[in-house]
Amino acid sequence: MTKIRRKSPPPPSSMTLLFLAVILLLSSTLLPPTTAQETADDDVPSSSSSSQYGAPPASEGKDAHPSPRLTSDSVVLITGAAGFLGSELALALRRTYNVKRLLLVDNLGIESENESAYVPGGDDRTSSSSSSGAIYEKWSEETLSLFEIRRQRIFRVFHELTSPPSAMDEDDESPVRNSNNGPESIRFYRADIRPSIPEFFDFGEVPLLEGIFAQNPDITHVVHLADVPLTPSWGNQAVPRSKDGVKAGRMEGVLEELRMVAQRHAEESSLAKGGNSDTHQQQPQHQQFHAVPHFVYASSSEVYDALASKEATNAVNPPPFREHLPITTPSTLRGASKLMEEILASAYHSAHGIYSVGLRLFDVYGPWSTPGTEVFDLVEKVAVEHESISDTTYEDNVKDYVFIDDAVDAIMAAMQYRSVQGVPVVFNVGTGKGTTLRQMEEEVSRHFPKVENKSSFNDGRISTTSIASTARSEALLGFKAQTSLQEGLAHTISWHRDRSLPYGHDPSITPSLERQSLESALSSSLDAQRPKCSPLDRECLRGSPVFPCASECRRSDRCTPSAWDDVASLSRAVTSGCDAVLYTILLDEDVEQIPSATLAVGVDSSPYVGAGLPSELGKKTAARCNVAFVSERSPLVQRLRSEGEEYVEEDSESGLPNLLRHGFWTVLPVSTPKVGDTSGWLHAFSGRYALEYLPKISPGRFFGSSVRYAAYAAPTVLLDNLPKLLKTMEDGPPPSSGHRKGVTALLIPSNHPTCDPSLRGSSCPWSRPPKNDSLQASVYNTIRVALRGKLLGGSLYPTIDTSFVIHSLGEEDARLFRCDVYAEVAEWGASGDERALEFIVSLHDLWSKAVMHWNEQEIWWDKEEKNEMEGEEGTSDNGGKKGLYLGMLSSTDVQLFTHIVPSEGMGIIHLEDYQT
Repeated sequence: MTKIRRKSPPPPSSMTLLFLAVILLLSSTLLPPTTAQETADDDVPSSSSSSQYGAPPASEGKDAHPSPRLTSDSVVLITGAAGFLGSELALALRRTYNVKRLLLVDNLGIESENESAYVPGGDDRTSSSSSSGAIYEKWSEETLSLFEIRRQRIFRVFHELTSPPSAMDEDDESPVRNSNNGPESIRFYRADIRPSIPEFFDFGEVPLLEGIFAQNPDITHVVHLADVPLTPSWGNQAVPRSKDGVKAGRMEGVLEELRMVAQRHAEESSLAKGGNSDTHQQQPQHQQFHAVPHFVYASSSEVYDALASKEATNAVNPPPFREHLPITTPSTLRGASKLMEEILASAYHSAHGIYSVGLRLFDVYGPWSTPGTEVFDLVEKVAVEHESISDTTYEDNVKDYVFIDDAVDAIMAAMQYRSVQGVPVVFNVGTGKGTTLRQMEEEVSRHFPKVENKSSFNDGRISTTSIASTARSEALLGFKAQTSLQEGLAHTISWHRDRSLPYGHDPSITPSLERQSLESALSSSLDAQRPKCSPLDRECLRGSPVFPCASECRRSDRCTPSAWDDVASLSRAVTSGCDAVLYTILLDEDVEQIPSATLAVGVDSSPYVGAGLPSELGKKTAARCNVAFVSERSPLVQRLRSEGEEYVEEDSESGLPNLLRHGFWTVLPVSTPKVGDTSGWLHAFSGRYALEYLPKISPGRFFGSSVRYAAYAAPTVLLDNLPKLLKTMEDGPPPSSGHRKGVTALLIPSNHPTCDPSLRGSSCPWSRPPKNDSLQASVYNTIRVALRGKLLGGSLYPTIDTSFVIHSLGEEDARLFRCDVYAEVAEWGASGDERALEFIVSLHDLWSKAVMHWNEQEIWWDKEEKNEMEGEEGTSDNGGKKGLYLGMLSSTDVQLFTHIVPSEGMGIIHLEDYQT
């Protein structure tokens, strides 16, 4: 029997609420404060007051708004999750409260439908009407840079909250340890938040937030932080100029969804009271909606008047600004937009009973802030470039600078605050102390005595004062900023320094004594202001990577010891004098032989370094330039030692020990730990793959200084003609007149699996990859979609085959590239390196082309790439295609490349393909 439900009156439209908001805005700015508001206690809202803006609260059910306390069962939705505040909040919620699930929404600085709307001052070149053309031709440099910093932030969240336990975590038996960490505990939605108005959506399209709430009916908290970047070129537009245009915040969409959640909750309560509980229980789980989540949103200090310092004493609301006093003229257009959002929140409470807490954030600074903001640019200029900001003139504006950790603490406190009568409330988030940018620079420059302060301030423009009153937040939230300006800037400087040299100095250049002295003095100065981080404390390090000491990426003052340390020293001594090295890795304790050791493709094949050379020279070259890293406890090493299969260097001055030989391989034993013993593999990253295969990805410190090329081959890979592959590497990309020289820094074959289970009718077996591998591929696909598919990958299998790789070891930019790859592999804690390598290769190519394009230089290798993709034949010796050349970020006159060669016809044999 069909139940007929009485039709309820339609809710007020968004235009009606907007009209109401304008009336409330006029009322709040024109009406004088009441007598009660003039008392000393007015910083704390009275329990008898009706509403922040004078409207009476709607009646609320007892169960509509449960306790907002954060627990391990909390499910939190964060908009703007890749922003400065959003990413730090996500990390803090898991670290502090071990929340059950994080739902993260961010468009990564790119509009889904109209990327030109996100290009400040976009012209015809950036118009979205042009469907062709590269990303860097459509987007401005600022847009792509902001996309990259947001990508790095959201990757950091995934790395720290989803990766397998690290060596340190495995030894931690504390029950407080983040048991909710895992791929299933975090979901990321790369999308815009648009108002939930029917005409904004195509037929049949489900609004993003509606879908999120339908899939996650147990959401307990919503934190709305989505906003445009706080940079000068982005802060001058308060409302969109087109349907798809960006505006400051996306408040309407969030409030509309909360209204619908409240409506569904009311309907459920009505059904339950009417004796229809059975019908309610029969609803599918995804249609059962819980109570209205606790809602917190970010406002801004820009809602307050821009008061000249000499006029502040006569103002209605003089600094320090108090939340309850009237606001006349916001200091910026963005501030006006934020004030409208506050009034919308109040209007939705009046009309629909949606409770909210607004936070008027003053100037937040710290690690991972946005490039282009005042403090970021100041610290970057002084701490990284060692220059004064003399080319810029600043007013002596007095501002309230609050450190990021304190701002996040305030947000988490607001997430757990509810007024006695359920009245919406706003809080200032600041320190209550004023600081000028001149004082900020003086504090930063104090750590760099060589930087002369030549900056000029106040060229006649009026200076203003913006300081927060902290009385209300201290009384009701229990929040008081704990980080001093000196400590906060020390953390910020350290982060900027770590980002400028994430992989240490160029090892080929010995720093001068003066530079070493300055670095030591800087470290001591910073350590005096903030605690020194342990190499295993990821929270303290704030995303700065820590590498094994045997890695070419490590910093000498911050690295972790491992079983590779001793064997790396021996390997360098063994390979001294080699021009090229072939190497492999087998660290399993049950290894009995290396499959490729005694096989050859044919009589005339050259599968190793030294093949075909005269006997004595060939014997010595083969012994010193073909290295296999094998577990010391393996049966193979034990057998070789017992049988005495050794190579003895005739030159007694070499100092080499007797070398174990197995076919053409020289076996170097590695002291791998016993099962359950992590002491030999203690490292800062999660998982074991990155450390066990360290020489494969980052070989720079494992071979002698004479080695130009290091070729890794998996134990089951047999090479027909290694010298030919090395010659392909040495030849580099095709020469192009009028362009700088090109050098191949990485050669790698493409991947063509012999059996593809994704094909229709395929009988190939398929096994589900580990959770972190699946998550890694999924997040990469999200970035790939955001960049309009301009990255490698996206299929069931990786596009490259890392069972054979040739590295060029002579270039510093090539080392930095390898470190990018190694950091990416290590941070994800995945079981392989193919996905990370193809992602970094693609990202470097994108940025290389973008830099060339912005500098109005021809991207000559792009034509070669397009020819290959269109199927044009190359002129390589193997008679096949040349493969793809992808650019690598280069800081010199030499352009580096990754060369992806065809898998067929290159003489790379996979022995497992021939097993019967």
